[in-house]
Amino acid sequence: MPADGAARMSNRVERVLALRSFPGLALVDPAHLAIMAEVAEERLFAKGATILTPGKPVGSMHLIRRGEVAVLREGVAVRAFRGGDIVGAIALLARAPEGQHVVATQETSTFEIERDDFEEVLEESFSLLHAALRGTMRGAIECRLQIPEDSAFPTPTEEATRPPTELGLVERVLFLRRLPAFGSARIEALAELAREMSEVRIRAGTELWSVGDPAPHSLIIWSGVVTGKTAKGQRFRFGPDSVVGGMDSIAAEPRWYHAAAETDVVALRSDVAHLMDVIEDYPDMGTDMLRSSARTLAELYGRLDRIALASRE
Repeated sequence: MPADGAARMSNRVERVLALRSFPGLALVDPAHLAIMAEVAEERLFAKGATILTPGKPVGSMHLIRRGEVAVLREGVAVRAFRGGDIVGAIALLARAPEGQHVVATQETSTFEIERDDFEEVLEESFSLLHAALRGTMRGAIECRLQIPEDSAFPTPTEEATRPPTELGLVERVLFLRRLPAFGSARIEALAELAREMSEVRIRAGTELWSVGDPAPHSLIIWSGVVTGKTAKGQRFRFGPDSVVGGMDSIAAEPRWYHAAAETDVVALRSDVAHLMDVIEDYPDMGTDMLRSSARTLAELYGRLDRIALASRE
């Protein structure tokens, strides 16, 4: 191999290894990680330099190799990111029109990946999609644990009790189509998902799980109310059409709140392993879920930022 070819190969391998060191990319398959290494641009920002400009949609994400950056809200630093973190990805996926304001607080080097390049790899790589879903759900859990009182969960608005009905395959598919997480998915994908779900009936007062328990499944409530309580004392309620335990099961994290049936509950149990099998077969469903969870996480970040700003007044 010519010397310049060997140098390029060595540089490519180094970039792949550098990307592999990011916790969020550790499980991405080598072939698609190599593609990301090809499209990633090495960037260096001086202290005080603007990395992402507010007022316009984010067009690229930055994987921080070393240094430190701050996210600004109303000109005030509200969050910091350091080596190993990724900044701009949530705003990019959420396609937030207001963009994001990010500046370097130290000399900072990053890998910059353009939105189109990232989304192209995302369409082809289940392992990247899976890693992105996990990371987004973990971020949502971290945010909700920092938001007092109700962890920013909405109060149930649906009638708690629905008339008894037989939840056959057709009824399950129609039910899933009403939910924001699955509303745009193809019928074939929903049918495959619904076919393996099991209907569960839970008596009022039954404990569903405790903080720290494994999280292999979620419950999609058809009828009834489930209450949640964190170790920090936040309390919230889930009513019909809510997904209970979805974040921790997809994130592969232990249960982060205690859950119990407040009333008699009828729900569909969805095992996360089967959900991931369906997403691998129908990646567009997974991409839609990722965008939806990114929008939710962006809203949670906004709420935390407002709390931080209010505390400084």
